[in-house]
Amino acid sequence: MDSTRRNLIVGLSAISVGSIAASLTAGARPALATPVTAAGNAARNAGGQTVRRAVAYGTNAGYQKDASGSPQMAFVRRKEYFLPYNLKAGELIEFSFPLWTLERPPRSPVLEVDLAEAYDFMLSMEYPFNDNSASSPDLANRYRCLNTRDDKAIYSYVPGQADRMMVFTVKAPADIPAFTAIGGILLHECVAGRSGAVKNKAINSVVNASTFIGRRDGSFNATTSLIADDPTMTRTTFHAANAGQTGNPGTMLVGAIRIAVPAHAVAIMSMGNSKLQGANEGTAGSGTFGDGGGDRCGNTGWGTRLAYKLRLGCVQMSRGADSYNYQLISGVSRRMEFAAWCNPTHLLPCDPHNDTSQTSTPAWSQKTWAVDDTCRVNGNAYIADAGGASGSVAPSGTGRNIVDGDVRWTFIGPDDMASTAGMSLAGKMRKLFRQYRAAMPDVKIIPPTLTPDTTSSVNASAYTYDSDTGALTLTIPDASKLLLKSNVRVAGLTPKTFNTSWKNYAPIAAINGNQITVNLPVGLSSPIGNASVNLTWSDPSYQSPRSGYAAHVSFRSWINRFLRTNPNGALDMVICADAGKWGEAGNPTTPAAETGAWAALPTDGASPGGAFTSDGTHETSQGNDYIATRLAADPALVQVLQKAD
Repeated sequence: MDSTRRNLIVGLSAISVGSIAASLTAGARPALATPVTAAGNAARNAGGQTVRRAVAYGTNAGYQKDASGSPQMAFVRRKEYFLPYNLKAGELIEFSFPLWTLERPPRSPVLEVDLAEAYDFMLSMEYPFNDNSASSPDLANRYRCLNTRDDKAIYSYVPGQADRMMVFTVKAPADIPAFTAIGGILLHECVAGRSGAVKNKAINSVVNASTFIGRRDGSFNATTSLIADDPTMTRTTFHAANAGQTGNPGTMLVGAIRIAVPAHAVAIMSMGNSKLQGANEGTAGSGTFGDGGGDRCGNTGWGTRLAYKLRLGCVQMSRGADSYNYQLISGVSRRMEFAAWCNPTHLLPCDPHNDTSQTSTPAWSQKTWAVDDTCRVNGNAYIADAGGASGSVAPSGTGRNIVDGDVRWTFIGPDDMASTAGMSLAGKMRKLFRQYRAAMPDVKIIPPTLTPDTTSSVNASAYTYDSDTGALTLTIPDASKLLLKSNVRVAGLTPKTFNTSWKNYAPIAAINGNQITVNLPVGLSSPIGNASVNLTWSDPSYQSPRSGYAAHVSFRSWINRFLRTNPNGALDMVICADAGKWGEAGNPTTPAAETGAWAALPTDGASPGGAFTSDGTHETSQGNDYIATRLAADPALVQVLQKAD
């Protein structure tokens, strides 16, 4: 341990519990009112050496809103986290919970929405983390945390208050080795008199929400106040969520955990979406969705896995279906403030797979142009560095600071995209990256390239069902490359029991020519309808790239080339994380070689146990892990990731 870290420990050991809040406000922790443009730098102490950074894994999940109004209950959220640095006894650990969620109502952009009800919250840290049982774990190893706003164990929230997030603090009860599990146990309840006539109420969100309201790990079923009855959280067990709880309740999750680390320590923040965060978990070769993750990383997308493989800190700030379009429309002010509090050294933005639909990039003409506008002219694409009225002669050349009346252009690549749409995304990326830079002046921005997006659906010309054995046999155009135990999805049949869920693909039990058989429940009524079959994605020959993902003139290929080459330094980035190279068959790095097909890893003719993707869009755990492994072996990327300054 270096002297910077050692001196910090000596200082913290002398701080009493009663003075924690004042110490953090005056020193390591910036006040919540601190402007986001200064918050990253304010996280450094007066000597400029010790840095507090968020080094835990966040979450993303979405649930239906419970509008029934009953039953009401209080929740305990219990989750394990892994800090990639050694902690000494007495060091402060900060747990941050944003008091807002990201919601995406149907056909609407992502919105930053404050919690709608008043709640009291209480947090305890569990160490050692001792998960004896999924239904009734031992919660004996707990240490009460104090919120840093008023030095109390209970944090009270009222909608409309100025705080954007609540922060709890606890002293490390012992030396905690790096990558050792600790638990975050949050108790919260709706407050009678401030949010209606109930004491206990689930925190819910609309469909496709949220960053910090997540899975049902467990709860107390109760109609009386738990916080008032149990202010020190002395209960030793909790009960798992059960069917008696209507709706799909989501419980609060730790947004980030921040600890003091050496000045050279690295913490990666993912502002990515489902691609980096692991939205297709729960399918072939996967754990469960997102925050419930099937491995030590919690979230199992390649972004988190990459950080874990390099033994670096990582915090997630992502949600499925997030995009540059949404973030620019709805604003990301709350996210920027939270990002600044996390004080990361590196930032992984969105994979642009949700941005393939763009306004066509206009041809150059004499008019008024704004900063970050893009145009096409004479086979080239340009982006405006300075806006104003253009001159009478169109820009030309492949350099930067190209004078056109009042406008200044930078060349960003050839105009060879079939749809002309992707170039406009370059302008949106630059606008959003400026917001990142304002909140985190020193962060290194590392955008990812796009991975494929395909379909492999075919129609079955015939099918039979044996109600005695449960065997469903389907005749498809080509089964020559399918393998026993490969996963397929069946759709279009009635009753719906015949249709396998997107999270529960059926393994092939038998192959006979172009007939495949999957095993379903016995005793079903005879199916009717037009059956379609989604074949395995483990063989690229079955894949049909979706619009914008096919040839070298596609949106995907243009954006990947732009990120790989970053002509004239047009985008504020250090390097790209080339996930597309390792997710795609053939490992292409040039647009002409783009196939838009997912990679396959067959071994000796046997099924690899799961494809790179089981829905054609998102990576499975196998795909995420392979991409992360390859990126962790990229010398240029690793060199950037391992340097804090």
